[in-house]
This record gives sequence, C-alpha cells and structure tokens, in this order.
Amino acid sequence: MERRHFLALWTLLFAPSLKAMSPMKPTPAQTEGPFYPVKRIPLRENLILQPDGLVGEPIVLQGKVVDTSGNPVFGIKVEIWQCDGQGIYDHPNQSSNERFDPHFAGFGASITDKNGRYLFQTLYPVAYGSRPPHIHVKLWRGDKELLTTQLYLKGNTGNEWWGGKARDYLQFEPIKIDNRLTGEFTFVIT
Repeated sequence: MERRHFLALWTLLFAPSLKAMSPMKPTPAQTEGPFYPVKRIPLRENLILQPDGLVGEPIVLQGKVVDTSGNPVFGIKVEIWQCDGQGIYDHPNQSSNERFDPHFAGFGASITDKNGRYLFQTLYPVAYGSRPPHIHVKLWRGDKELLTTQLYLKGNTGNEWWGGKARDYLQFEPIKIDNRLTGEFTFVIT
C-alpha cells in the first residue's frame, strides 16, 4: 500500500473521532443592556399572556444548554427578556413604557431538563431605534451567573460596532414547524 493511501485511510478512520473529542467553543457573551428587568424574573415559559390583541407575531424559542464536550446540562435557569412588538421594554427607564403591550409578559425563565432542553413561547423579535431585532438571555446555575448574551435573527445582526464578530455565533433562523414559527439555539457553557 502506498503511503498516501495509508494516510488517506488513517484520516477517514480517525478524523471523525478526533473532531468529536475537540471541545466546542463557549457561547460568546454580550452586554446585558439597560433594560434588564427590575422585577424578579419568574419561571414562565409562555410570555404570551393574551394572544387576542397581541402586537407582533408569536414564536417558539427552544434549544439546549450543553458543556464544551457537548453533554447536556440539567438544571440551568435560562432567562430571556425583550421588547414588545412596538419596540418597548417593560422597564421604568424605557421611554413610553406606559404603552408596553399588556398582552405580552416581556420576560420569563425556564429550567433545562435532563436533556439540557429549554423552551419559550415569546415574540418574534423586532428592531427598535438603531438596534437590530434581538432577545436578551442570561444563564444561571443556582445563584451563579454563567452567561449574559443576546440572540439575533439570522442575517439581521445590525452594524453596531460593539458586539462585533460575536454576533456571527449568536444567530438563529426561524422556520415553520407544524404551522408555528420556531427558532432553535444551543448555548455552550464552561
């Protein structure tokens, strides 16, 4: 057997297992922003309080939390917060917050199950001011904050100078599943 054939076979046999052993990159952090809720964020997976009259389009945001080896992580609290369909946050420092859509909760939390899965019923994110559409996220293990970041719609990350290249790794692409708009994102934590 020629040496190059031997090396090609060696690569085919062992390259996939080497790739599986290489660690995954942790999800990049992003700023918390000025509108982190001042109220305690309750365990609430459904942020749509009343579909009738809701400003905006509902979306399911789901995914997993895994470690850098790809193993699911159980018991992680995943918090999300975002503006309503008009671009207004439920926050006292937000101008026009008295117009916040009462059909939408604005924030909630979910605990990952044994498979590391989380799920939210929320709003399709919208732009406001110069900000691209996004959803804020914070992950906790007990009282320890593990990650604060933001999720963006695929191909719609804006051109703000801060946040830069990290946004390439913080995108999800909404698709229709069973006639429901759904986005999926996997968080990798250390």
